[in-house]
Amino acid sequence: MPDSVSKLVVGSANFGMNYGLTNRFGKITQLELKSILFEAKVGGVKFIDTAQAYGNSEARIGALCNDGHFEVITKIDVDLENACPTNSVYSLVKQSCQKLNQSRLYAVLLHRPEVLLGCHGKMIIKELQTLKEQNIISKVGVSIYSPEILGEILKLMQLDIVQAPFNIFDQQILSSGWANKLRDSGTEIHTRSVFLQGLLLMQQPVLPAYFYNRWPYLFNTWFDFLNRSGNHALTAALTFALKQQWVDKVVVGVDSALQLKSLIKVERSSVSIDFPQLACDDPELINPSRWRLN
Repeated sequence: MPDSVSKLVVGSANFGMNYGLTNRFGKITQLELKSILFEAKVGGVKFIDTAQAYGNSEARIGALCNDGHFEVITKIDVDLENACPTNSVYSLVKQSCQKLNQSRLYAVLLHRPEVLLGCHGKMIIKELQTLKEQNIISKVGVSIYSPEILGEILKLMQLDIVQAPFNIFDQQILSSGWANKLRDSGTEIHTRSVFLQGLLLMQQPVLPAYFYNRWPYLFNTWFDFLNRSGNHALTAALTFALKQQWVDKVVVGVDSALQLKSLIKVERSSVSIDFPQLACDDPELINPSRWRLN
């Protein structure tokens, strides 16, 4: 049995859709999903992160998980910006509970937090607070791509959780000062994109020209570091996030139970790595939605 609480959270984007730069197999099979959830359970990983936008991932998780087996976080965003009738947030959350086979959720995050700055923002906040009061959800928060939006949102509501990208290239949440601000205010910080959709796990010979041609220094330094240190890319990238004291949880996507077992092993290791400085604020690199690979 694990002797400490794991920081790892099982990400589920590829449970319901094709996801990730290095994903060659599409959605994982139900048999493999069952194995992943079993490995998480025995490995002390208590959290699953999902979203209504991840295809049928909620339903697939719910088919294999009894109420309370895991602490579940989901993200909502359907129609919140354009049409937000009374109780729409409540309805969306209840739909997720039903699909996930859970009577309550650990947290609900807004997938597109900019909706809070629109005309329905106050009502969305009110409904989220009602869900907390009714113990249907324990925490509310936002999932962000960059920290600039946090200042405006925190004028409107207190956030229990902020989920943000963080990896050896994308360190905006730290360099902006928001990591410390959130930590000081008691907000949980969950990081994702630790492998930058698999980019950091790619070997140099197969790295798409889009990346190497535009940021040769970064990638040369990254590959040289891996070669010199003898660290596997997966070990280095995950350790970089896990060793940050301000990080509460690290969301990781996995393709197999064997891969999750490897990640758990990395977390339990006492490896110490001296990382090179590779922070980059170019959205064309750190925001996968901006990648132009075709």
